[in-house]
Amino acid sequence: MPIIQSRVNLIELAPKGTGKSFVFQNLSQNVRLLSGGKVTAAVLFYNNATRVPGLLTRYDVVIFDEAQTLSFDNPGEVIGVLKDYMESGCFARGRQQASAEASTVILANVPLDSSRHPAKDILFLHLPAFLRETAFIDRLHSILPGWELPRVTPQCLATGYGFRADFFSEVLHALRRSAGYIEYINSKCQIGGDIRDKRAIERVAAGYLKLLYPDILLSDYDLFEYCIEPARRFRQLVRDQLALMDPEFERTSIHITKV
Repeated sequence: MPIIQSRVNLIELAPKGTGKSFVFQNLSQNVRLLSGGKVTAAVLFYNNATRVPGLLTRYDVVIFDEAQTLSFDNPGEVIGVLKDYMESGCFARGRQQASAEASTVILANVPLDSSRHPAKDILFLHLPAFLRETAFIDRLHSILPGWELPRVTPQCLATGYGFRADFFSEVLHALRRSAGYIEYINSKCQIGGDIRDKRAIERVAAGYLKLLYPDILLSDYDLFEYCIEPARRFRQLVRDQLALMDPEFERTSIHITKV
């Protein structure tokens, strides 16, 4: 849903071989994938020397792949500006101020136990320091439980007809600009939790709604079952992790009331 809905921040944690980066990299030409290594503020936001805008202003989605190996040149600056952007959609670097609509996606492996569940209750222990900062984690709208996905095998490949990837990419890009989806969701329910919970569920649910029911012709059951409840569940994973990692965040259940 980050390709179809603007300014969605999420992390997908999954074992190797589940196609995390492959799907994003091959689904849309409007996605830019950064594979581990060192990332600079000039690349992400704005290059003060060349006056070239960064990736966040030029793509629909910026993906940090192999996050367990990710590092930043001058991490204090990069993470501070990135947190501001994830919260407000705006950033400043030097004298340059800008806004953008790009979604941010983090892809990382997660150690599993013999039953294919995460080996540790805290999912971020093996990730870089900035990804263990609760102020950063709270800005994530979703944790996608990629450990629930099977490994990609030849049997997973489609054998019938389908859309060409470049055509489907343009459909997703066009739907990003379509309005009224969040308003429709709010007309059907009241979302509990704090303002970040509400914003997260609205955006992720709107992404599902655009993807599954772009004409907004659906029953209330389908809206809650396939759009709102998955968004609530994935944001609840974020809240559960925050409660485990920092006593400042109390354990709470996000409730959604039908209107």
